[in-house]
Amino acid sequence: MATSNHMHNLTTLIKRLEAATSRLEDMAMSLDDPHSPKHVGSAAATPEPAAPVPVNTVAPPAPPAAPSLPPQIEDFDALINGDVRSFVDLGEKIGGLVAEQSKAVLQAFEAERTYLYVSTKARKPEPQPPELMTELHNASDTINNIRESNRASPLFNHLSAVAEGIVALGWFFEPKPAEFVSEIVGGIQYYGNKVLKEYKEKYGFHCGLVRHEFSNLVTGITLTLSTSKPTIRFSNR
Repeated sequence: MATSNHMHNLTTLIKRLEAATSRLEDMAMSLDDPHSPKHVGSAAATPEPAAPVPVNTVAPPAPPAAPSLPPQIEDFDALINGDVRSFVDLGEKIGGLVAEQSKAVLQAFEAERTYLYVSTKARKPEPQPPELMTELHNASDTINNIRESNRASPLFNHLSAVAEGIVALGWFFEPKPAEFVSEIVGGIQYYGNKVLKEYKEKYGFHCGLVRHEFSNLVTGITLTLSTSKPTIRFSNR
């Protein structure tokens, strides 16, 4: 009888275990099923990704245009970028003292350009502060000192032609600037003719320094003064 009861209890226990196992399997299947209520609820709770914020594609405003230069400054810039720089190139080709002096010529013209530009901004015609003339004075002194310190140089006539001509940059202190520039050309012609006589059969670029470049450079100053340009005429001897 005891054995029968023991078997009955064992059978009951096995049935309970089977029932519990079946429930666990059902729960596991429901978790794996994407259509189960839990999965549906979980999917519904997932927020949609936020829409991208539109990027502002409007271009930034263009910077203000640079103010235009006065016509006389544009003319002077053209003179510097043309005849003056060509003169410097020829001076460097000759080399030595002539190259050194030609660089000072460029500095002198650039200094005068600064003075002229400031003058165009003045409310009324009046002398500008002396400090504005410092660079021009320094460059002019360099040009003349190279000449005076090298009188024994075989290139003295080159140096003298340039030193005589650079005085033309003082035109803005004169009541009749165009006439003043015209008077300057005599010194250039005197020393320039000596260069032509000595070098016309040797090195053409020496002649070009005084015949073409420096003469054009000096007469070009009057672009800012009047339409009447003084003419430099060299001897053909």
